[in-house]
Amino acid sequence: MRRLAAAALAVLSLAGCGVRPTGVVYAGDAPVATAPVSPRSQVYFLLRGMPSPVGRATSPWDAQLVFDDLVRGPTPEERAKGLTTELGGIKQLAVRDIGGRALIIDTIPPVPKLAPAAYAQIYCTGLMLAGRPVMRLSFPYPVHREPMCSSNAPPPVPSPSTDAR
Repeated sequence: MRRLAAAALAVLSLAGCGVRPTGVVYAGDAPVATAPVSPRSQVYFLLRGMPSPVGRATSPWDAQLVFDDLVRGPTPEERAKGLTTELGGIKQLAVRDIGGRALIIDTIPPVPKLAPAAYAQIYCTGLMLAGRPVMRLSFPYPVHREPMCSSNAPPPVPSPSTDAR
């Protein structure tokens, strides 16, 4: 046991041989964060009748603010580029968060039926929310086929009273 302890002490004392103290070594400036201050969200307007994503400064974690941006419609500059909306008669998309991973979306005022292009705008915008919550739309909407969006998330769950299937 003494031999093992002596050998360990000898190895430890020789381990620092040849290494000289250097003092402070300058390694350059500290790293600087280059990411945006807050994440951006995407809303979908229509370009030649197809859903087209547009960035907004709103956080994708605040579903109500994202849908408020959607209802506001394209800016004058975006309209000049050909972007349109089918949500003109809707004053608000009221979002109720249930359980953190699911949203119920109501139109204000209530709509008797939603046009396919308007549904595509809501559906695609909901797909781009942070955390990709399940959406339950509390109004009638077309169910012929899901709109083409830049995401493959599951479709919203229809309300039993408005399920058109």
